[in-house]
Amino acid sequence: HPLAHDNRDAGCGGAEMPAAVTAVLEPGGMVSAPGCLGKVPRDALKSFPHSKRVGSYLVGKMINKGSFAKVMEGLHICSGEKVAIKVIDKKKAKQDSYVLKNMKREPHIHQMIRHPNVVQLYETLETENSYYMVMELCVGGDLMERLCERQRLGEREARRYARHILSAVEHLHRHGVVHRDLKIENFLLDENNNIKVVDFGLSNTLKAEALSPELLHTQCGSPAYAAPELLAHRKYGPKVDVWSVGVSTFAMLTGTLPFTVEPFNIKQLHQKMVNGEIGTFPSDISKGAFVLTLLEPDPEKRPSVREAMEQKWLNEGYSRRPLNCILYKNRLEPDELNPTVLNYMTESLGYGLSDIMHTLINNRPSSIMATYCLLVKKLEKHQKGAKSSKHLAHIFHFDRQSIRPTSISQMSSVHIFKYVFLSYASLVSSRFAETFDQNCVCHVLQTNLYF
Repeated sequence: HPLAHDNRDAGCGGAEMPAAVTAVLEPGGMVSAPGCLGKVPRDALKSFPHSKRVGSYLVGKMINKGSFAKVMEGLHICSGEKVAIKVIDKKKAKQDSYVLKNMKREPHIHQMIRHPNVVQLYETLETENSYYMVMELCVGGDLMERLCERQRLGEREARRYARHILSAVEHLHRHGVVHRDLKIENFLLDENNNIKVVDFGLSNTLKAEALSPELLHTQCGSPAYAAPELLAHRKYGPKVDVWSVGVSTFAMLTGTLPFTVEPFNIKQLHQKMVNGEIGTFPSDISKGAFVLTLLEPDPEKRPSVREAMEQKWLNEGYSRRPLNCILYKNRLEPDELNPTVLNYMTESLGYGLSDIMHTLINNRPSSIMATYCLLVKKLEKHQKGAKSSKHLAHIFHFDRQSIRPTSISQMSSVHIFKYVFLSYASLVSSRFAETFDQNCVCHVLQTNLYF
């Protein structure tokens, strides 16, 4: 089917297995898996009381809805980790050949690209009535929700998000992908407040090593974010994405769009773009030059994404971390694979090691990819929680067992506070490690409290 991927074992592509991975096959050389990998929290299951099941997932509440698809919250049964599931109506998709074509293209583009600021596709599924795309869940919602809450963002926050977006777009362009639908609604926020670019349904690819001469011609995307050459039905290149980043940055800084016209008046919108009739910045924003550079109506004069990354505004406050074109790998290397998770998948879940290796090295969306990535995520949260608890105990120079008194009357008020706080922190660490930053609490205590 359109979203299917061939998961047959085809070896490991000639890649040599590192010692940490081959140890999984050695008798007596197994890496013991923490108990957390095999446990699904009851609280997680309670969030899906009347859910239907699709593949290895429980499907819960709706997160978002569009014309042809809706996004649901899902639970990966094996790991207990939450995911986002894009559900595409087969009947509606097949009625529109353009939508069907884009739907087929989206998983392919996800397989091409791997970047920390691009949402990851884990698996694709199909039923009689629907196609499913299982993706990384971004618990922070989309940037539009953030803007609606605050009206507009401060320069520091907008700068941080713009850096994330440009880093992702540079990676896409480097590998011949033009997104064509970059907009505030397609920028999601993860648990660490990092941007994740989503929705590659309108994306397209250019031939390798020919990004400049190669041009596209399909009109697509949201008109308010679309470059003037795209609205004019002229051939265009990757710089249409640069324009969209400019519009998005303007929206973050001002809470409005740079070009406002009556709905559906594309001709007037295009004219305002060409004439440079851009909305004014609030008086407290002094850095409009960066946005104006990106909103150059002539694509020949508009900077490429790499040139945009060199703008001074983007690096203010980042003197030690200038925004550079980092070479991110689109494939996991064998020596990057987690041996603990590999061992658990082969010994407890029955996956073949060669199947796992082949899938991960080729960045192939499948049940194997989903299980591996979500188990790694779960293990990292567990390790982070354990490390934070150990750090707390070190700060307080005691643990609960060693100071437990025979009666509460034997405890000073300070010891009572320490005991209660550490008990609570340990509970939070084990159950909510992904949302509770204990290091911040420790810092506050060290700074403001003296025992």
